[in-house]
Amino acid sequence: MNKHKAVSGVVWGVLLGCIGQANAFQLSPDGTLAEREMAKKYGVSYKATVPFASFALHNFSDPAHEALTQKIYGCDGDWQDCSNPNLENAGAYVIAGVRWNDDPVFMPGAEDAKTKGCDGRYSVGFISQTRCWVNLFEKAEDISASDPMAFMGAGNYISRSHFGDLQFLHAMASQEGDAPEKTKREIMMWAEFAWGVADGTYPLNTYLKDIQIEGWEQHFNNGQTVQDLFAVGRPWLRANVNQVAFGSLLHLVQDSFAGGHAQRREEILGDKCMGGAEAVLGRIEEFHSYARQDHAKHKDDDASSVARLMLMAHEPDVVDAGKKLRGFIADRKKWAEVRPYLDECVFALANETTPASAGDGYKLEANR
Repeated sequence: MNKHKAVSGVVWGVLLGCIGQANAFQLSPDGTLAEREMAKKYGVSYKATVPFASFALHNFSDPAHEALTQKIYGCDGDWQDCSNPNLENAGAYVIAGVRWNDDPVFMPGAEDAKTKGCDGRYSVGFISQTRCWVNLFEKAEDISASDPMAFMGAGNYISRSHFGDLQFLHAMASQEGDAPEKTKREIMMWAEFAWGVADGTYPLNTYLKDIQIEGWEQHFNNGQTVQDLFAVGRPWLRANVNQVAFGSLLHLVQDSFAGGHAQRREEILGDKCMGGAEAVLGRIEEFHSYARQDHAKHKDDDASSVARLMLMAHEPDVVDAGKKLRGFIADRKKWAEVRPYLDECVFALANETTPASAGDGYKLEANR
């Protein structure tokens, strides 16, 4: 058997009915046809369709992220047309990166490999080791309920990105009470790293612990490389990891416009950034925390129907922001030239901000 072969998972309806998730705009469960075909060349089996894809707090069959990304790459059809992840506008590698934030593939450690459904020889992803993914998620959810600090810098990427210190990948605070300035620093840290991979500053063999970005060592101080982070067990992605990293950045930007993730004020006509050259995209008043949110409401506001309304309600909107970043990539801009746009225009904070909370309209009834 090929060493890269992933175990095709089977989703249990019972398990999926009881699991929550802190993802942003919804994501297709299937992966792209192009990626599935590339995977076959390496003996990797992807499920073409995952049954019971809508569970508890997340609808994996609602590809809002893919639709937003295809629109960024020029899809001018209606929402349904642009929701097809197999469109060639963005391409398989960018879409793989857009998916990464919600489903960061990793090799299971010794303890994770003991979890039912997990095979420690192969990388874990929702559409590869599905049963393992579900069980690890459920375990992390249970642990974090009693120990909110359990995954602050420790644990696998499923646990840390949903319940720990890597929640900035979804434009969310890691815990209640976090100052918005802290969350923004972490967001900008990831954006700088992702851009560095996208523009070739950090090639595949770069060790994460050697990256010199302020705050980075608090989150990534292990012996992994850029290749390990974005493409472990996914050799077909490696030659195009620059596109994968850019897709991850697009996902982060998209998440910051989801109501369950951040509270933005309405755009103010004439509010400019970058010396008056660009418009501010609705200043951020609060980054939300997932722990005490009404997860069903969070899921509802991550749906395609809400994403479509969001595009109509904002000017400029998240697609405009993505197109701007895409232009920077095409023009081979370095981080020093890109940073002001993200800092001053996309992730600009309001004059009056509040520490992280569940957010108005997302609090559990017991906490209202």
